[in-house]
Amino acid sequence: MVSKPVLLATSVILTVIGIFVASNIYTLIPIYGDIADSFNVNENYIAGGGSLFAFFYAAGLLFFGPASDIFGRRKIIIIGLFASALSTLAVGFSASIEALYLTRSIQGLTLGSFAPVAFAYTFDLFSPKSRTLILVFINTGFLVAGILGQLISSTISFYFQWSYAFYFFAFCYFVLSLLSYKILPGTTLPSKSKDSVIFVMKKLLKNSSLLRCYAITFTLLFSFVALYDAIGRVFQGSREELFILRAVGLVGAVLSLFTGRLIERIGIYATMKIGLILGIISIINMAVFSSTSALMVFSILFVASISLLVPTVITLIGMIAGADRAKALSLYSFILLSGASLAPPVVIVLQYDYILQLLLAFFLMNMVLGHFLTKGISLSIQSE
Repeated sequence: MVSKPVLLATSVILTVIGIFVASNIYTLIPIYGDIADSFNVNENYIAGGGSLFAFFYAAGLLFFGPASDIFGRRKIIIIGLFASALSTLAVGFSASIEALYLTRSIQGLTLGSFAPVAFAYTFDLFSPKSRTLILVFINTGFLVAGILGQLISSTISFYFQWSYAFYFFAFCYFVLSLLSYKILPGTTLPSKSKDSVIFVMKKLLKNSSLLRCYAITFTLLFSFVALYDAIGRVFQGSREELFILRAVGLVGAVLSLFTGRLIERIGIYATMKIGLILGIISIINMAVFSSTSALMVFSILFVASISLLVPTVITLIGMIAGADRAKALSLYSFILLSGASLAPPVVIVLQYDYILQLLLAFFLMNMVLGHFLTKGISLSIQSE
């Protein structure tokens, strides 16, 4: 048995790691111009580094989850953080666009070692009651990272060169790898299943209720990243005002901590509906009102919407998947964070108004998917 102080320390460090790992999905967004100027290229070339990051990050998410079944969760987390420190340091040393492409690709692969392994590690280590709260904390960390990652990189690049942002994150990953080695308890390797990972994944993807959940999952961080990226590109105010606009949105992230109580009180589908309605209201109002103060208010509302939906969807996936929860959540983390990684290239192609229309279409689609989920999941819940 693992003592309560160790479990508490483990939950804290997993949350912190989640914030810093996911932050690097977003670090390039506010410093496209700075990097483009240093390489004397168009900003769109820098966004290409984001696309490569997304591809290799997705590959890491799919690879390291099953790998942790063989080598152990703790070992993968620690080695992955150390490798992330080296790859992130290499990004900072990039002296050309080609070097940036290479190092961001390697960085994406190494950072992909955390999310699916952390989810599986949480299921191995924590009791069901504690597990739900820890998963909420980690996912809230991913959400906070969407804003914090941009704030850190934009602030550091304002006072220093853009490369120092990556030196900072490299140092953080190195320290977190040492803390993980010191704090994280070991877990027993899972018993070998007769079914292959590919077989289980195929089975999960044939579940219509899970597919609806995954469709919603993809849109969540995609919408979150796309909105902030789009605002950053069209915002006419000062750099300080843009910083405040991004920071204010963090207020909405607090709502995710109360999602569990809200689900207990009004039910999981009502909670999902509230989150979707908040998102729709905020997007429509952002299309109508474009002042800085209005964007601040409605960005809080939008972040609150995502903050409700992320833990609600992960709870639904856990309920539906049953004994295959760990692998279902590996797919969840892959789809959630792939959506976040693929948003910047889309924002380059579409204008601000079209981005808002796309996000509104996503949320309306999610309302329809949520309606069918209420009909299709009842038998799954009863079997639990």
